[in-house]
Amino acid sequence: MLPLPLRPSARPGHRQGTILLAIVFGLGIIAPVSRAADGKPSGSTIDAVVSGQGIPVPGIKITLAPDKGGPPESWNAGDSTPIGVMATDATGHALFADVPAGKWIVTTNCGLPGNWIAGNYATRLETLAGRPAHVTLTVRRGAMVRGMAVQGDRPAGHVKIRTESPDALISTCGMMTTSLVDSVTGAFTVSKIPIGATTWVKGDLDLGPGQIEVWKDFHFEKPDTLDTKLEFPPISEGDVGTLVLDLKADGAEKPDSGSAQLLQVKGDGSWRYEATVGVGGTGGAKTYSHLPAGPYQIRAYAEPGANKWWGSPIDSLRIVPGKTTRYTVAAKLRS
Repeated sequence: MLPLPLRPSARPGHRQGTILLAIVFGLGIIAPVSRAADGKPSGSTIDAVVSGQGIPVPGIKITLAPDKGGPPESWNAGDSTPIGVMATDATGHALFADVPAGKWIVTTNCGLPGNWIAGNYATRLETLAGRPAHVTLTVRRGAMVRGMAVQGDRPAGHVKIRTESPDALISTCGMMTTSLVDSVTGAFTVSKIPIGATTWVKGDLDLGPGQIEVWKDFHFEKPDTLDTKLEFPPISEGDVGTLVLDLKADGAEKPDSGSAQLLQVKGDGSWRYEATVGVGGTGGAKTYSHLPAGPYQIRAYAEPGANKWWGSPIDSLRIVPGKTTRYTVAAKLRS
């Protein structure tokens, strides 16, 4: 367990013992007090405050640890042993008393509760004997999306959720934190969504060699919580087809195996299907089943390290429901 000095600063004329019992929430730690021969504290008091856009934030754990060099944002318990961990009180303050003179890291780390997004979450400071020190760490409130992934009228419990934000204010800690999708109900959450930026919430559902993707975009102006639904198309055996994919060169030489990207975008923009599959090689033509029927764009290319580099023009093909489509990639070898 970590020692955590929690003694309030001594009042003038108030006599104290030489040992302080510091009781930490849920920890029960005994920590020694640094004292000079005359009984006065020889250490410093560090008053750390966490501010959320000017408002004090309670319940944020702050760690105080020796500074061994390196960026304070990169500090972890493997760098130095913390001398204290304390949660901010109702006023957003955490008071570390009797801190020996020296150089220190003060940090909330990235594990902030709820929808708080880290700002200036770590800093270093130097304490001098008997002199108080003050430090302010910052966070900002994020928004949350509560979602449900469905396929037709049934929960889609095997969806993978991911997020993107092209214009969000950057944080060195994680933002847009996604939960796992509940395998029974299809429920999920995305927390720590930045305010004033566009955020894409995307869901991927495996089908055949690729994934169906659906998405929703959000733009929060304040830290709200919104409910949404990611709706995947109901696809049955009658809605898919098979592709037999072959590869040949435009000359006598045989090209190395490579990859082909297949992309279908639904006309109304409600979903897209994307797959990257192998093409060519010693096995000859390759067969891929359970591809959603419809028009596709195909782009094929050699893999890095190929003996002969080749590419092919972007082309189109169509998968017919319940049928097998044959397509040959025309590789153009490069000298």
